[in-house]
Amino acid sequence: MRILYINVLYTPLIGGGTEITLKNLVEGVRDLGHKVRVLSFWDKDDGEEIIDGIPVYRAKIPNVYLPYGEIRQPFLKRRLWHILDIYNHISKKIVLKQIRDFKPDIISIHNTQGWSCSIWDAVSESNVPAIQVLHDLYLLCPTNMFKNNVVCKKQCLTCKLMRLPYKSKSNKLKAVVGVSNFILNKLLSYGYFKDVPIKKVIYNSRRKLSSVIVERKTDPRYINFGFIGTLAPNKGVEVLLRAYHKIKKPNYKLFVAGTGKQDYEEYLKSKYKDDSIIFMGKVKPKDFFEKVDVTIVPSIWYENLPGVIIESFAFGIPVIGSNIGGIPEMIIEGVNGMLFDPYKEGDLEEKLLKFESEISDWKNKAEIIKQSAQKFLDYEGWLKQWEELYNSVKDMK
Repeated sequence: MRILYINVLYTPLIGGGTEITLKNLVEGVRDLGHKVRVLSFWDKDDGEEIIDGIPVYRAKIPNVYLPYGEIRQPFLKRRLWHILDIYNHISKKIVLKQIRDFKPDIISIHNTQGWSCSIWDAVSESNVPAIQVLHDLYLLCPTNMFKNNVVCKKQCLTCKLMRLPYKSKSNKLKAVVGVSNFILNKLLSYGYFKDVPIKKVIYNSRRKLSSVIVERKTDPRYINFGFIGTLAPNKGVEVLLRAYHKIKKPNYKLFVAGTGKQDYEEYLKSKYKDDSIIFMGKVKPKDFFEKVDVTIVPSIWYENLPGVIIESFAFGIPVIGSNIGGIPEMIIEGVNGMLFDPYKEGDLEEKLLKFESEISDWKNKAEIIKQSAQKFLDYEGWLKQWEELYNSVKDMK
């Protein structure tokens, strides 16, 4: 089977968990014996290369900038970018040419940023069955239902108008897959993919995690809280830093791993400077998880299936996570973590203090927590789910 994968970025350009998941998927499907190809963007002239045995065609993005990097673009430039992304005719031509050249049996579309909904016209006109994989809420809103540092309860009029073509053209696909029940149901509730024959959820999987043994290096004199991820407002890192400052004690430490936009990162380090807060920068997951007793995932936007939670469970570390998006599908209260409302004053502080009082119990649950990660770490089973879907879609014209 010949499968063309389309996404805005591909490794080594990694914007988030989507690119990590996509690399795992493409390489796994290749290893099953299928012929694969990736189509993505960058900001240079069109070019083709081989990445870990995978042929990757990178087209120069037909928009004002590539949505990647540490510099936040000016407001007007961002607004123009999203206007051009309502329907991009050049993106459509790029996809049509790749379909003619590669002649795929099916097409697997991931994040559509830069491609716009013209990509759905391209696959429909080529009469190649296509699958849309939902990793975020971009199809509903250019800012992923998150504005002015607050989650959007519903789609506003501006977004409704900007996404009008998306809603109708979404029916040109043969299958839609959500990486969580939350994200699939969210899009369906707005009338997207109404006539698409196959609608299903396939949780993301990670590989090379279940066999990792962490040598615990936590200092038993301290309660070691931890955050790992992009340092960005939507990730709720300030929710955590504010809560920590309110309740910190001499025996508390907070490890903050990850990087973000340069100005925001500097702001965080300045405003929340404290000897007990260690900004680690970009580190390997193992180097972070060996130092913490609990991972905090304080997102204030609709996370769909955060890979950091899977990683934390795989290392036997419980998670205190926001009760929005797909996070509640991953956390079992009292078994592998706790949930809190990031918009409720004092709720995170309460959970952090509760964790301190129960820390011995949580340390004894390490093996149970690891077991709860297994459904997200069955890499071979995950590939089988995708292969079965590809077979189902292949002959749908």
